[in-house]
Amino acid sequence: MKFSIKTLIAVVLVIAAAATGVFAFVAYKGKYFFRSEPALKQTEINMQKKALKDRQALTTELCREKLSGDGQAEAYAAIKESVFKDSSETIRLYSADKDDFQIALNAFTADHPEVFWLNLESGYKFIEYDDSLCVQMPFTDEGEALAAKKQKLEERIKPAIEGAPDNVSDYEMELYLNDYITDACTYDIDGGNKHTAYGALAEGKAVCDGYSHAFQLLCRRLGIECTIVEGTSEFNSDADNGHMWNCILLDGDWYHTDVTWNDSTKATSRAEHYFYLNLTGDEIAKDHTVSGSYENRGDNRGGYFNIFVPECNSDRLNYCKLNFVTITNPEKDDDILAALIQASRQKSSFCAYLIDADADFSDMTAKITEKYAGIWIQGANRFTGQNRRIAADSKLVSYESKRVLAFVLNYE
Repeated sequence: MKFSIKTLIAVVLVIAAAATGVFAFVAYKGKYFFRSEPALKQTEINMQKKALKDRQALTTELCREKLSGDGQAEAYAAIKESVFKDSSETIRLYSADKDDFQIALNAFTADHPEVFWLNLESGYKFIEYDDSLCVQMPFTDEGEALAAKKQKLEERIKPAIEGAPDNVSDYEMELYLNDYITDACTYDIDGGNKHTAYGALAEGKAVCDGYSHAFQLLCRRLGIECTIVEGTSEFNSDADNGHMWNCILLDGDWYHTDVTWNDSTKATSRAEHYFYLNLTGDEIAKDHTVSGSYENRGDNRGGYFNIFVPECNSDRLNYCKLNFVTITNPEKDDDILAALIQASRQKSSFCAYLIDADADFSDMTAKITEKYAGIWIQGANRFTGQNRRIAADSKLVSYESKRVLAFVLNYE
């Protein structure tokens, strides 16, 4: 019996397909049988790596440095001296008025995320004299009860610090802290300490300001400068319902990071845990509104204001841009496939891509879903073998506002 060259090639392809269990490649002209495995091009991040033992807790007070006038300085110092005592007391101010006190208190709480026992919800009482102003600031707990809670918070901070990765950059440490908090804390509007780092770290229940203070606290314990930002968002823009997130300093540049939104309770893929890591001011402004400075706080909705909000202009360490392959042409799939192979070998729950800014998002995602997604999964399985096979029930999820398309990966 005689065989043509085409017949012989077809037989070889069928045998190869049978050996790997992937017959669909034959129909796709053997695209991946005659290719070497593509290598993922890693983005170089030239940042100093630090040993965990060399990371020193920060004691800087960024907001205090922005205060002006003797009254604000006096109020900040008096608050600081009073707050760290075992029980609340009345502080007496000679240069400060009520306005100075309000600004100083905002600055102090922004600088000291570890302070969870100020009872700010019930307010504070002013007593005015001819020569001075007295302010009574109640604590939520005092004496032994407060000491016990402080100890509990430190006990919860300790494993977070000791479990941190060694010899990594500040950016890599940030990723660890984002994962740590989003895994350890649940968004809960009913928690008794929901607005504090104590609620987030010691009780595992918090709202946005609890998440933000916890992230700031852990960053600063590990030597990374971080502050809080007050404002509103598109999901809670009512005047009486503000939002809080962070700005973090990495390798000389400031970035917006919202750990609360990275812990979405409605997330359909783990990719969403990183959408709000290291955004520019323009990027965060798409769905967040930063409240104005304290000088203009009378114009701010809900009375929220900021003492210090750094300029965030760099996108160099934006998580999505660093870690998600950009799809420009789905036919040129080396990087696309390499990312999926890497995710599969790591048994990751997701593999996400950015859709090129010049492409029509809807058209591109529709084309990928209908034609390419299944082929890419088959291609990844071809190279990873039997132990890391992506299952056929994996699915695609699109996020048009972020221009992200993500595989939610299941495995056989």
